[in-house]
Amino acid sequence: MAFPINTEEAKAGQLPLPSPLDRPRGGRVGSAVEWNNIRRPEILDDFTRLMYGALPPRPESVRFELRRELSGALGGIAKRREVRIHLANDGKTHFVDVLWYLPLHAEKPVPAIAGLNFPGNHAVSTEPDVYPTETSRLTQPAERGAGASRWPFSELIRNGFSVITANRGDLFPDRADGRAESVWKLFRTPEELTPEQRDCTAISAWAFGCILLLELLESEPLIDRKRIWLHGHSRLGKTALWAAANDPRFAGVVSNDSGCCGAALSRRNFGEHISYITETFPWWFRKVLDSYAGREAELPFDQHFLISLIAPRPVLVASATEDLWADPRGEFLAAKAAGEVYRLFGAAGLGEEAEFPPPDRPLYGDGVGYYLRTGKHDVTLADWQFVLQFIEKSTNCSN
Repeated sequence: MAFPINTEEAKAGQLPLPSPLDRPRGGRVGSAVEWNNIRRPEILDDFTRLMYGALPPRPESVRFELRRELSGALGGIAKRREVRIHLANDGKTHFVDVLWYLPLHAEKPVPAIAGLNFPGNHAVSTEPDVYPTETSRLTQPAERGAGASRWPFSELIRNGFSVITANRGDLFPDRADGRAESVWKLFRTPEELTPEQRDCTAISAWAFGCILLLELLESEPLIDRKRIWLHGHSRLGKTALWAAANDPRFAGVVSNDSGCCGAALSRRNFGEHISYITETFPWWFRKVLDSYAGREAELPFDQHFLISLIAPRPVLVASATEDLWADPRGEFLAAKAAGEVYRLFGAAGLGEEAEFPPPDRPLYGDGVGYYLRTGKHDVTLADWQFVLQFIEKSTNCSN
């Protein structure tokens, strides 16, 4: 059954939000220790069972192959590495191709930003000789440099960051039949990888890929292992939140326009909702989520619980004025509501009195940030400028 899409604020749901601090059988956690030991595992299990599914297990073998290294990349300011991650399990193999830029003359360990890309490694760089992502893994072929505006590598390098990315299709081709060609093939039989078998989800496969990028970064002494940030846009923003929730080694996470089943509240009934997203992209989620279409209030969580799983690490939630599909106000309200968990750790979050901000006026709270960029569903240089500001503030606060 398809449910109508609402984009009128007056018709948005005003249901009370559940608190991530309340336990399902009664009682309420009141300390960071209780959160980490009791409530957090319960919430992580709920998201695993009812939405994203479990991440793939670690394969028997993970090997990093340096395919090519170039000094003087990006006009002489960076070192470019192209790495193939070889995975093997039970006699089966898979690989993930990585594009990685490092500041050329770094004298001490530098922070890093990791994230998956949409159009392919060759399409997110302006350099004409980057190894292309295999066409069969792409949703649609992309020309070289076609997606470079979303990945301003030179700007990030000049700000002292290393940047690493891989294409999402290398983990799970983003289509209904992609499961059979995904990283899940290392662990399941072909009969378990049909479009109808939805326990092995794309979002968890992509999150697994984010963690592989983290481990590759950790293998390099020039990377500050305590300052590895994860960035994701749209469906990859959902992925970034889920990956950071599962792996505490990420220093912080940026969710850009992640919307429904990402940073936006489901109970709001605004923009994309569970009915539409599960009918359109069933391979992203476990099948059980379908049953909550039109029954979002019966879920034992809402998406502020997901943001809360990242506490006390900093999280930045980003929206765009023209992206009503992703419900900017719902993303803000989720970021704000996560603050009660951050307060267990002595951080204020966005603050209990925070109001939905005007466009391009970011709220950089204590542990949680939010901004509304003027424009459409996209990643722009303005987005990255806000990201860099938030990372700098978060780093200064932790020192």
